[in-house]
Amino acid sequence: MQATNEKLHGKTTQIVAFLFYLIGGLMIFLWGANTFNLFSTNKNIVYEWGITLLFFLLAVIMRRVPRLQVYWKIASALFLASAAQAINMSLGNFLGPSLHATGSDMQSLAVDKLSQAIPIVLTIILLTLWQGDDLGSLFLKRGNLRLGLRFGLISYAIFAVIFAVIVIIQAKGPASQGLFASGVSTTTIVAAIPWILLFCFSNSFMEELWFRGVSLRKLTPVLGWTSSIIVTALVFGITHAAATYITPIQMLLFSVIVISLGLVNAYIMLKTDSIWGSVFFHAGYDLLVIIPLLAST
Repeated sequence: MQATNEKLHGKTTQIVAFLFYLIGGLMIFLWGANTFNLFSTNKNIVYEWGITLLFFLLAVIMRRVPRLQVYWKIASALFLASAAQAINMSLGNFLGPSLHATGSDMQSLAVDKLSQAIPIVLTIILLTLWQGDDLGSLFLKRGNLRLGLRFGLISYAIFAVIFAVIVIIQAKGPASQGLFASGVSTTTIVAAIPWILLFCFSNSFMEELWFRGVSLRKLTPVLGWTSSIIVTALVFGITHAAATYITPIQMLLFSVIVISLGLVNAYIMLKTDSIWGSVFFHAGYDLLVIIPLLAST
């Protein structure tokens, strides 16, 4: 009977932890996003700082209450992610004026992405160190570097080839928008390659740290690998369903694709105990949204 009760308690703890991170993640990345306007809480600085304070207080309370201590690291991860979002929202595209990002559309997109990445990455790193954790807790370490780079570089090369084929084919099509956009000239793409690389790697490093690096190490002791991989992929995919460069009818398809990619990202990060393979994989599939992004500007 005691063993059965302990098993049920363990399952209940896992369910609560799963839902806590899922709902908290959506509060930050979907309802608190500053890249679209689907909800009244989007681009709302009061909301963003409010939930940052909420997650901070939850982390403090959970750490001090014995029966809630199992959840405090999860609350801490949500606090880090929310604080990074709040600071990013407060600064805005701060690099735009100083770098005179008034050239091509791709240059503007890349500078804007770098303006997001810098405060988000620095906030996460500095707050992690302030909490007493090291960079390894964020997967910023060598880990199994050989396996990570082998997977990351090979997958990046495959995505790059796919991207090159898409660039050639879509250039011959009519101007259109959405997930299968076309009509962007090859000349435009080739001229923008440095900005494309800056955009993809800024975004991939930022999002791998933000969506997975801050949370996987804190989720796995409670949820295990499988549930941790699933819940982080759900937050990642559901959030990206609201991307502004796809049509409403494509949201479900895009969400399923991104959830699937998120499953791979999280698995590789845990398998290699490092962020680097996941960053290259992510940068590779980010190439595939360049045409839809440019077509939507």
